[in-house]
Amino acid sequence: MQVIIVAISFLTAALGITSMYNAVYIPTSKLILISGLTVTVIYFIVRRLQQQKYKKLDRLMSLTLSLLAAMFLSSLVHAAWNMEKFLSRLTMMKMTLVLLVTVAVYLNVVFIRAEISYKKKRGNQRIEQQPNKSYFEKRKEERERIKRGDVRIVLGASTDNDDN
Repeated sequence: MQVIIVAISFLTAALGITSMYNAVYIPTSKLILISGLTVTVIYFIVRRLQQQKYKKLDRLMSLTLSLLAAMFLSSLVHAAWNMEKFLSRLTMMKMTLVLLVTVAVYLNVVFIRAEISYKKKRGNQRIEQQPNKSYFEKRKEERERIKRGDVRIVLGASTDNDDN
């Protein structure tokens, strides 16, 4: 079910970007926002119900949400652009769309690479040393060894000393 939701949402985002770039259909920012929030809520509800986590689907969903954010901002630029003498609305929307899609894809790739390198580094870390035992823990272990009758050697202690 998660696969279907992610595939449909990614294809919808890709189709929306191509239709906006080709000026076939430029949706309002409200429509993009509502559809993005709906897809996100549905995905996380299904993910929570299935109790399965797919890393690749999460990455594709984050890319989809990034593309929807680029569409949203480009739609806002198209609606708010007033300098028609300088650049037309359509040209400014296309420039914004190309820039934001490029940035979104780049940031997703950077995030994935950072995640991979972090996991490699974390996997190569040395095993942490156990914290030093307190004086009382050492004394307790020493008493247990004495009760078991283990042989022990105390270096640097005098035979006159009865504490050891």
